[in-house]
Amino acid sequence: MSGRSSGRRPERPLGGLIASLSKDQLREVVSVAADASPEVERTVRLIAARAAGDIGQLRAEVDRALRTRRFLDYRAGLDWARATRPVVTELERSVDAEPSRELVELLERAVAHVVRVILNTDDSSGVIGDVARDLLDLHAKACDAGVADPTRLARWMFRFRFADQDFFEADPVRYAKALGEPGLTEYRTLLSEYDGSEAFAARYARQRLAVLDGDREEIIKQHGGKLAAPYDFIRVAEAMAEIGDDEAVLEWSERGIEQTSGWQVAQLYDFACAAHTRRGEPVQVLALRRAEHQRTPSLSSYSSLREAALELSAWPIEQPAARAALEQRDTRGFIEALLGDDDIDLAWDIATNTPAETVGQHLWMRLAQRREPQSPADALTVYQRVADEVLDERADRATYQTAAKILKTARNAADAAGMQNQFQAHLAQLREQYRRRPSLIEILNKAGLS
Repeated sequence: MSGRSSGRRPERPLGGLIASLSKDQLREVVSVAADASPEVERTVRLIAARAAGDIGQLRAEVDRALRTRRFLDYRAGLDWARATRPVVTELERSVDAEPSRELVELLERAVAHVVRVILNTDDSSGVIGDVARDLLDLHAKACDAGVADPTRLARWMFRFRFADQDFFEADPVRYAKALGEPGLTEYRTLLSEYDGSEAFAARYARQRLAVLDGDREEIIKQHGGKLAAPYDFIRVAEAMAEIGDDEAVLEWSERGIEQTSGWQVAQLYDFACAAHTRRGEPVQVLALRRAEHQRTPSLSSYSSLREAALELSAWPIEQPAARAALEQRDTRGFIEALLGDDDIDLAWDIATNTPAETVGQHLWMRLAQRREPQSPADALTVYQRVADEVLDERADRATYQTAAKILKTARNAADAAGMQNQFQAHLAQLREQYRRRPSLIEILNKAGLS
């Protein structure tokens, strides 16, 4: 080959460029970046504060980054939460490197700032709540180092949950190590003096103290409620699992299974099976999973039964009855279960004898993808039908992009099946049908579907 090269020069990796710069040049880069970005400026100040051990500068950045007086709509809330991350990261580094009483108090200050922001924000995305939870996790971790004053910590926990806000918990079980006996005594005293013993926060605190004490009778009293619904038994079983009493977990799970009904009973089966697993009792797990599936057949119960049976090499024995129960109850779930078993031919046969709307587009696409290697012609039929349905449902660019993606998959299936002419005829019919949708035609063209 000869002639001049017309391509761009390959760019050097950024890491190599940075390594080649002098200190003065790096200072220039950082200075320019800090002038252009408040986040870079904040990061520079935080790193400098860390190097100097200056918690005062860290406090200033907490106050600057984690407070705002303006209302934040959904989009502004996302941006605000993103901008807090350098400060949260720096607080995390400080907790890991050198936890202190001052740092604990600073984290409490930071949490208070974020709670006030949430009260004046559209946080339907939950991202600002995530910032608060991350700070609370750091607070607990810092307290674990034994640097917090136990009595003061108990008072902060109580005030934070009972006075400052009502959507984040300060769990005395999590803080037990930091509280010690003096802090727990103070917390119990504050709880006993609280005027509102039936409030949710007070009930939650009593429940957690019962778990902390390992008091089984109190756990049942505080968690059990009227013992009329699955959730009452779930709470007791969950608390018993937390204190490590698997015998009680089994007792309360099995009582709930026998005495209640509804979708939450599945959680009781899960608790009982987990307890038997911890005790090394796979046969009992299999019996429970079999009973659950026969009681309320679903894809989930089928999968759990299969897992338990495979553990004992008993799935060939269990499978026929498990399939029969699911087929009678949930055709769609039965098809999905067959795919999970790699029984693609039977799944295809069942689906083709079931109304398309019962199977649904998503499952049909999965079926076609699994069927395509052995029968691309069958898959092509499904892809084309689903693309037609998608275009018939809505007229917007997102829908057009989805349809184009499906049609490209269909083209590959047509190539594999030697049915290019049939596919081109279908595509031509679609383009004619939707010729007055220029956005769709444009997207098809860009996808190479001309």
